[in-house]
Amino acid sequence: MTAGADGNPRLHARLEALLELWRARYGSAPLPERSRFGPDELAPWAAHVAWIERTVDDRFRVKSFGLELIRRFGREATNHFVEDLALDIATGLRKRLQKALETRAPVSGRVTIAFGRQSAEFSDLVLPLAAGPSGPNRFLVASYELRAPEM
Repeated sequence: MTAGADGNPRLHARLEALLELWRARYGSAPLPERSRFGPDELAPWAAHVAWIERTVDDRFRVKSFGLELIRRFGREATNHFVEDLALDIATGLRKRLQKALETRAPVSGRVTIAFGRQSAEFSDLVLPLAAGPSGPNRFLVASYELRAPEM
């Protein structure tokens, strides 16, 4: 994984492919009322994605959860609110969701999660999928753990 032209770390290759698919479906058009993705289309990423909805009280609820995200989220999170996750995990995830809400655009980044004496780095991508009258209300969060380079 190398740095992009802006000097920021690039996304995991699988997330780059997902972002390209989002760009092909959404482009610069306004967000639709329903997602332009079907579950079959996202099958290659299914284990690494969570479908998240924004509730009327501006909370984020995990509606569906890929099992490869357990390490990233700290537990299985289907039907839980983001703020119910561990504080260090919830804070960063909520910030990315909030930025995607405000910009109506994809948000990416990396996060390091501590596991006792060890830690792991993850490459994250948040994609806004659909919007209602009050703005985006459906999101896709995808995350892949980054591997340390072989020595």
